Amino acid sequence: MAGSFDFDPYDAPLSSPAAAVCVCRYDASQAGDARYQTLPNVRCDQIQYREGPEPPAARFSYVLDDATAGAPAPADFGGLWPIDASGPYVVRNDDRLVVLVTSPSGAQRILFDGFAQSPQVDLTSRSQRVSFLALGAAVRCWDVPIGGRRQRNADDPRNGSVIAVELPSRFNPDGRPNCTPDGADVNQGDASASYPVFLDPNIDRVPDPRTFWTLGKFVRYVLSVYNDQTYVNNPDFERLDALLQSRPPINGSAFVDMDAGDAKGYSAADVVVRDFDATNSPWPEALAAQLDHAGFGLRFVTGEDGVGSPRNEIEIYRKDADDAGLIRELLLPDAGDDLNPARCNVAAMHLHRDTRPIVNAVTVETNQRRVELSVVLAPGFTPTAGDETATNRIQFLRANLAAAAGDSQRKYRYYVADEAGDGHWNPAASSWSNAALDLSPVFPNDDEGGPTYVKRLRPGSTSLVTRDAQGRRLRAQLALSRNYNGAAPAVWDGTGDWQPISGGWELLEDRLGVFVVVEDPEAWPIGDFTGLTAQEPSRTLRGVTSQANPSSPNTRFFLRLTTVVDDDLMLPAAVDARPASPTKFTRRRRVDARDHFGMETVAAHSAFNAAASPVTLRDDTPRALAWAEQLRSAHELPPMAGSVTVPSLITSYRVGDRVARINGRDVGLQTNVGADQGESPVYPVISALTWEFTADRQATVIELADARV
Repeated sequence: MAGSFDFDPYDAPLSSPAAAVCVCRYDASQAGDARYQTLPNVRCDQIQYREGPEPPAARFSYVLDDATAGAPAPADFGGLWPIDASGPYVVRNDDRLVVLVTSPSGAQRILFDGFAQSPQVDLTSRSQRVSFLALGAAVRCWDVPIGGRRQRNADDPRNGSVIAVELPSRFNPDGRPNCTPDGADVNQGDASASYPVFLDPNIDRVPDPRTFWTLGKFVRYVLSVYNDQTYVNNPDFERLDALLQSRPPINGSAFVDMDAGDAKGYSAADVVVRDFDATNSPWPEALAAQLDHAGFGLRFVTGEDGVGSPRNEIEIYRKDADDAGLIRELLLPDAGDDLNPARCNVAAMHLHRDTRPIVNAVTVETNQRRVELSVVLAPGFTPTAGDETATNRIQFLRANLAAAAGDSQRKYRYYVADEAGDGHWNPAASSWSNAALDLSPVFPNDDEGGPTYVKRLRPGSTSLVTRDAQGRRLRAQLALSRNYNGAAPAVWDGTGDWQPISGGWELLEDRLGVFVVVEDPEAWPIGDFTGLTAQEPSRTLRGVTSQANPSSPNTRFFLRLTTVVDDDLMLPAAVDARPASPTKFTRRRRVDARDHFGMETVAAHSAFNAAASPVTLRDDTPRALAWAEQLRSAHELPPMAGSVTVPSLITSYRVGDRVARINGRDVGLQTNVGADQGESPVYPVISALTWEFTADRQATVIELADARV
C-alpha cells in the first residue's frame, strides 16, 4: 500500500532553559529532607574542580534586598559580616553547604558539598556586595598531617601484630625496602581493602621478608591509614596495583598498543617509590607528589550516595593511552554553516600546544655496581734484610711509629693492591714497581674491546655481599698463604692454600689494602686454624722476618684481601626516544636514583665463589628500567594547554577525562604520533572544570592540562 508523509523540522532554538540552582545548608545528623535547609538569599556564582591535591571550591554571594521592609534575610552587610552574626539566613564559618541543580527535565544532582570559609565585603558609593568562599568536604583531609606509621613486628613479618609507632613515614629509606611481604597485607582476604604496612629496613636475614614500596602499595597504605573516610571515600583497592604500573612497549616494538586485547601491546612492571619521607605532609599532597611524578592523576568527585546525601570520593587515573579514562568530543559547525546549537557546544576556545617540556629519553643514574672480589696484596714498602734483628725491629713497634720517618712508618704494616699505580714492592722481581693492579678479570672490556674501568683508588668495604647461614653479611676477610705462586698484586686466580687471619689489621681508608695494627708486626697473633693446610701453625706470624729475610719456616707470605669495591659503571637503565614522540630530536634527561637502585655481584675465583663465573646476588636493573620507562611515558608528549567555554551547564565532563577532537572541523587533539604503526592515541586531559552562574548566563569552562592561555 502506497503512502507518504511530510516532515518539516522546526529551527533549533538559539538558547535553552537554564538549570535551577539551589544552595542549602546541610546537616548530616538529620534524616530525610530535614538534612537540607534552603538558603534563598544565597546565590552560587561559581564551582570549580581541579586535578590534583586541591579540594573543590565554590564562590557564593548574598542577595541583598532592602526593598521589602521587615524581610527576614539581612539586607545590609552589617547583619552578615560580624563574626558573631547568626540566624537562619546567615552562613557562618564552617557551615556545611550543598549546591543542588535541577535540569529542565527535572533531574537533580549534587554539584558541590563543602564548608564555608573566607567571607568578603566589597563596599562602594553605589553598591555593597557580601560574598564568601567554600571549600569542598575534601578539605578535611588537610586537617591532620601524616605523622608516625603502622609497623609490623620484625619477628613475624607475615602475621605479626601491627603497631602504631611514632617513627617517620619514610618509604624505601636510602633505597632499602621496608614494606611487609607480598601476600601478607592487613585485611589480606579482602582485595578491595587490603594494604601493606612498614617493616624494619634493617632486617638482615634469608629469605629476606622485606619488599619495596611500589606506587600501588604506597597509595593503598596512605589511603587506608590516614583517610578515615568520614568525608572522602577511598576507591576500590582491587585494581589499584595493576592501574599504577609502568606500561612500556613490548620487547621489539617502539609503539604502545592499548587495544591489542589478550595479546597486550605493552608490558607491565611495578613502579618502585623512590626514598620518600611523607612525615608532616597532608596525605593528599603526599599522594599527589608520587602520582604526578610517575604520570598519574587524582581528583575529588562529588555525587550522591543513593539515599539523598552527598558522597565524596577520591579517584586515581592514568594520563597515558590507557582506555580507563572517558573520551570526550567538542562540537563546532563547519566553516560557513548556519549556527545550530544542537551541533555546537563551543562558545569560546583558546588552545596552545607547548613542545618545550618534552622529555623523550631518560637515563636513571643508579649506584655504581658493587663487586665482591679477592685480591692478593703486595707490600707497600721496601723490605730490607737486617730489619728482622732485635735491634732494628724496635723501630717498627707501634709505640715508636709516631717518631718514625718516611718509609719506616709503613714497613711491615702496609699492604696494598696498588690499583692507582702509586707503587709497591714486587716480590718476584725484588724491585719497586709502579704497575697498577689489573682489574680486567673483574671489570672485563666492553663489546668493542674498550676498557670499562679507570685506574683510580678504590677503598674496600668492611661488609661483603656474601651472607652467612643466618642471612647476615660477612665481614671483609684477610688470609695468608706461603705456597701461593701467582702475581702480586693481582686479582686472585684461585690458586694456593689460604689461612684466615682473625684480627690485628684494618682496611685502608683511602685505597684498597690493609694496615697491620698489632703492637709488634713480628709477633702478629693470627688466631687458630682448624683446616688441613695451615700456613702458620704457631698462631703467631713473624711479619718482619718473613718479608725482610724469608727462610724456612718463616718463608715469604702473601696476603689475600676479600672485600667489596665499586665498579665505574651504573646499571644499564636508559630508555631512548620512541617514534611516538612528536619531535625529531632526542631530549634526554638524567634522573638521580643512586640511593635506590644497584647491583651486587661476587667475582669469579673469589674466596666465597670458587666458580669460573661471577654470581649476581642483587640486580635492580628491571626496576630501574621500569622507572625510566614510566618517566618517559609521563613526559614524552607535549601538554595541550588552554580552555574551552561551553555556553550551558554540562555535568557529563569530569576532571581527568580526555578530549579527542573537535567535530565539525575535523580537528584531532591527539598529542602523540604513530597511529599507523598501532600506537594508541594520547589526548589532552581535562585538568579543571568550572561551572559559572551569572545573572545572564550559565557556562561550563573546561581547562586542558595546565591552562596558561
